Amino acid sequence: EQKKAMLAKLYDPNKVWEQAELQARGEKVYQANCVACHQANGKGVPPAFPALDGSKLVVGPQDAQLALVLNGKPGTAMASFKQLTDVELAAVLTYTRTAWGNKADDGIVQPAEVKAARK
Repeated sequence: EQKKAMLAKLYDPNKVWEQAELQARGEKVYQANCVACHQANGKGVPPAFPALDGSKLVVGPQDAQLALVLNGKPGTAMASFKQLTDVELAAVLTYTRTAWGNKADDGIVQPAEVKAARK
């Protein structure tokens, strides 16, 4: 029961997460799902795999990046990652928006924002 409660807390999409929590979690999600194409340093392998470091999409309004991660991009290698939880997606978006010197205006993405974008 205690383990279930801990897991529920880890995946609670209604919790308002701190930036440091999201970044730490997001780095793990990035390593597991994104690093093969976009590289550990966020530089990608252009043109097939665009850089996330300094990307206008990544540091721009979060809605565009969120839509891309949820839906993928037809005709490219960018697949949909909607199978990830709201917490995982919020974390990885926060990570990419704040890693490698990226400074997005709205760097923190909350799970509730991901949940709303799925509709």
